[in-house]
Amino acid sequence: MTTLKKNALVTALGTAVLLSLTACGADEKKDTRDPRTVLTAAAKKTADQNSYRTKRKRTDKDGTERGEYAFTRRPDMDERRTWRPDSKGKEYFEHAISDNRNLYTKRSDDETMSKYGGGRTWYSIELNEGRTPPKPEDVQKRAEGDLPVLLGVLRATKDVRRVGTEEVGDKKAAHFQGTVVLDDLAKYKGRAMRDWLRESYVKDQRKAGLDRVEIDVWIGKDDLPLKAREHGKGSKGETLLTEEYRDFGVDPKLRVPAAKDVLTSEQLQREVFEKSMKDFDKGH
Repeated sequence: MTTLKKNALVTALGTAVLLSLTACGADEKKDTRDPRTVLTAAAKKTADQNSYRTKRKRTDKDGTERGEYAFTRRPDMDERRTWRPDSKGKEYFEHAISDNRNLYTKRSDDETMSKYGGGRTWYSIELNEGRTPPKPEDVQKRAEGDLPVLLGVLRATKDVRRVGTEEVGDKKAAHFQGTVVLDDLAKYKGRAMRDWLRESYVKDQRKAGLDRVEIDVWIGKDDLPLKAREHGKGSKGETLLTEEYRDFGVDPKLRVPAAKDVLTSEQLQREVFEKSMKDFDKGH
């Protein structure tokens, strides 16, 4: 090999090594932002998404509930599929859809629909019937799961730290953890959470017998949360909630049930009344 070719080969190899090292350096570049800055960015990024899905699992003294949620802000709709144990420990399925005017539900063990549904499978009730609709800022979408709450609580706590970087599915995520003392959270007056949401969270956790909660959140490189976990032990036992998030910005194509498949609350009242009158007439 000539000297000229050797020099060209060395130069090429050197360039390749340099590019490789540069690429590795870019991939391994660390996020130096403090935890609250990242959590605040995640809260804003999440709020900017028109839609996403949540896979949820909660275990407490009453058993384990599994759920799959979806929501869209425009149109304002949400959907919830849940599997939970009944009073006898047998699991039943419930499907719910809301379009901000009506709530549609159906259950795998709904004896009322079997008796009065007349072949219809969904039951609907009018939301805020007879009441003044709440202000938009006071509405917490059910299908958002606990993500906005968990991000807010973690931002509000004094003890929040970065644990490290971990894999969530096939994505790298920054892992943040905090110990939430409910007495401290009850006194919080910052902007991380709306007062009514903070008060509701504290009330629910104390009702569960807890005085402190451990919260973990995994946030991807794009500042979108990938996973969250809430854990507590108290006078009423242990609770564990895990949620996984995906499909940010992907239209879940939510639709309300067809009218022919829906039994409204007014129709149910009429059906019950008419049947009771028929039963009364038969007895006399």
